[in-house]
Amino acid sequence: MDKISAMKAYVKVVESTTFAGAAEVLHTSPVYVTRMIQALESDLGVKLLIRTTRRSKPTDAGMRYYERCVALLRDVEEMDADVQASRGSRSGIVRVSMPSLVAKSVVIPALPNFLADNPDIQLDISIADQYPDLIEEGLDCAVRVGPVSELGVVAKTVGFYKTLTYASPDYIRAHGEPLTLDDLSHHLGVNYAMKSGRIRSWEFLEANEVRSVVLKSAILVNDADTYVACGLAGLGLIQGGTFVLDPHVRSGRLTKVLKDYPSNPRPVSVVYMPNRTRPRRVDIFIDWLIDLYSVQLAD
Repeated sequence: MDKISAMKAYVKVVESTTFAGAAEVLHTSPVYVTRMIQALESDLGVKLLIRTTRRSKPTDAGMRYYERCVALLRDVEEMDADVQASRGSRSGIVRVSMPSLVAKSVVIPALPNFLADNPDIQLDISIADQYPDLIEEGLDCAVRVGPVSELGVVAKTVGFYKTLTYASPDYIRAHGEPLTLDDLSHHLGVNYAMKSGRIRSWEFLEANEVRSVVLKSAILVNDADTYVACGLAGLGLIQGGTFVLDPHVRSGRLTKVLKDYPSNPRPVSVVYMPNRTRPRRVDIFIDWLIDLYSVQLAD
C-alpha cells in the first residue's frame, strides 16, 4: 500500500463525504478509493469511517487521523517547495483567508504590484468574515481583525483599526443625527451576529472608559458586506473601520456620527502556523501583507 496515496484518498473522502466524490476529485474510480481506505483501516487496525448509503462520516479516531493527515500532506507539499526554493524558485500557491471588506479595501487594490514583483506566486484567496481553522481549511496564513484567541498559531499584530459610527443621509433625514450616547435610545442600529451566535455589542469610548449601549434594531445580519449595505440603505447606524467606510463618506453615501465617541481600536493580525519548513513563497506573502497593512493603518 502506498500510504501517502491512501492518506490523500482518505482526506478527500472526509472532505467530499462520499467515495464517489473523492474518486472524482482524484480522477480515479470509487473502487480504487474503497480499496485504499480498506487497506488503510486494516493497516491501522482502527475504523476510520462510518459508512451509510448516502455519505461517509469520520469516527472520532478518524477525525483525529484526518487532521494529522492534512498536516502531514501539507508538510510533504512544503518539502517539495523547499527543494524548489533551494534552486532559487519562489513559485507555488499561497492559500490565504481574510474578511471580505478588508480584502476589497486594502489587499485586492494592491495585488497588481505584488503579482508583478512575484510572477511565480499564485494566490488562492478565501473570503471569510467568520474565522476558519488554518489546518482544517489547508490555509497558509490569514488576516484576523480583532483579538486572536486561537491556540497554537503565530499572530503578528500589524496595527489597529480606528472604528467609528456611521449613518446614511437618508437615515439622518428620517431619524436625526445622534450627538451623544444618550441620544441612542431614540435610534436604530444594524446588528451583526458573530460566528458564536453572539450579537456584537455596541461599544464606545467615553472619557477613556468603555461604555456599552443597547440599540433597538430591525435587522440582524452575519455578513460584513450585507452589514455595510444595510447602513447605506438607511436601515440603521453601523460601526466599522475608517479605512473601509471613509470611502463612502467621501462619496456622500455615509456620514460620520458620534465622532467624539469612537469604539475601542481593533487589532489587525496576520496569523500562521509555527512551521519551520514553511515555503519561502508564504514568507514573502506574509511579509508583504505586514508591510501593506502597516502602511494602510498608518494613514
